[in-house]
Amino acid sequence: MSDSENDGQLPDFTQLHLWNMASANAVHPGFHMPGHAGARYFSPDYCRDLIDIDTTELSSSDDLHDPTGPARSAMREASRIYGSGETLYVTTGSTAGVHIMLASVADADTFFLMPRTVHMSTLHALALLDCPYGFISVSEPSQAAEPGLFPQVTAQQVEEALLKYPNATDIVIVSPDYYGQCADLETIAEIAHAKGCRLLVDEAHGAHFAFSDSGFPKDAMKSRADMCVQSLHKTLPALTMASQIHIGKEAIESGRVTVRRVWDMLRLFETSSPSFVIAASAEYAVAWMDHHGRQAIQDRRSDMDHFLQQLNHITGIRSLQSVNNERKDPLRLVLLLDSSRISAQAMMKYLASKGLEIEFADLIRIVLIISPWHRKEDFDALYAVISDAAGSVNGVHGPAAKLLVETDRRWGSILVQIPQRRMSLRAAFFSGSKHIEIDLSQAEGKTCASVIAPYPPGIALLWPGEIISGAHVELLQNLCSLGISVRGVSSGRIEILP
Repeated sequence: MSDSENDGQLPDFTQLHLWNMASANAVHPGFHMPGHAGARYFSPDYCRDLIDIDTTELSSSDDLHDPTGPARSAMREASRIYGSGETLYVTTGSTAGVHIMLASVADADTFFLMPRTVHMSTLHALALLDCPYGFISVSEPSQAAEPGLFPQVTAQQVEEALLKYPNATDIVIVSPDYYGQCADLETIAEIAHAKGCRLLVDEAHGAHFAFSDSGFPKDAMKSRADMCVQSLHKTLPALTMASQIHIGKEAIESGRVTVRRVWDMLRLFETSSPSFVIAASAEYAVAWMDHHGRQAIQDRRSDMDHFLQQLNHITGIRSLQSVNNERKDPLRLVLLLDSSRISAQAMMKYLASKGLEIEFADLIRIVLIISPWHRKEDFDALYAVISDAAGSVNGVHGPAAKLLVETDRRWGSILVQIPQRRMSLRAAFFSGSKHIEIDLSQAEGKTCASVIAPYPPGIALLWPGEIISGAHVELLQNLCSLGISVRGVSSGRIEILP
């Protein structure tokens, strides 16, 4: 069909649904993923060339699952920049990356050790792999001193867990977590290797760490982790689902990780048609950061410092940047709100009503992701809207205020507790035909049938096969009543197993 024959026959874009989402017409780029900040610097040439790259495995292209040409060169360059022994592109996101990472080390002797606060992608992988696992006991949060809803795991807690589970082969850590809190990966790696274990890091939120000369915690590769998974799209100018797996040089040389096995698992868990578009955006993002990222990060930290100085003039809002700062991502902005003046959920909704979206809010904090592509005027806009909200949005008082603070405390506490288990994770996860839906109020003592996770941040309160306690029921009811979206709870009902 010629171009002239196409005239007048294109769809009416104003009538399409996804093309007209509110986010497509946002006034501000917002402070959330993806890290390209509203695609503000993507030129028409970039967009056109990216579409041209959308192809399949041809003699003139390459194979992302068996790279020998341009894809291999791009991955080698990423490996050089991040200091890994091998880097693989993952074009279906870090959830797939976590599955690949865990599967690539799994065998008959594997025993995974992790805190309860792993992302739900990890428990999905465990259900698929059917490997035994144990939990690292993490102390309950002292929320006056914690910059997030829950504390980050410590090296001492890892050491204690290894004494309890001497058969552990792999330690899985999320660092940085969703609040920007980081583990002491260097010490944990030393402890793990001394015990003959691998250290596997879900570093989805930390792809930008490698581009800071100072002031950031060490990233996984510099900390001698054996493998890590990074979501480039969370903090870098890459398209959604652009991720990568890094394998440490020492892990390869020591034989702790077999590179061929990781490639095998990539082919198993990822689509057989990986996206050249996503991969190309990953290469662009890493190259841009290598050339401009260090200066951009310095500029954003300066912008944040100015914003936080202004924020001091607003009563009832406090930055948690300085709390545990040596183990925190300087570009993850966490603000603690005085609920008697304004709740976090109300603040998030008010910001959205002014065209300024953030990453997420829990009950008393709002969490914002800072991208290297933000500008000073974005922080000025943020301050203006927060200042307006502080003067125009009502707070929570009386019994409601007490419920909100107490629920936040209980949420953080239950997140790190280890429930009793009645059935194996795999058996519970794949027993769909036996699921029974009941009212949440009747769930105490029953066996959980699905993943129960407030989302975001996607950390499960209950895993399939675990026993639902009265404390779980009360917390879930309160979270739902306070406006928190909970995966696995719908219209006050939950699925259980007989």
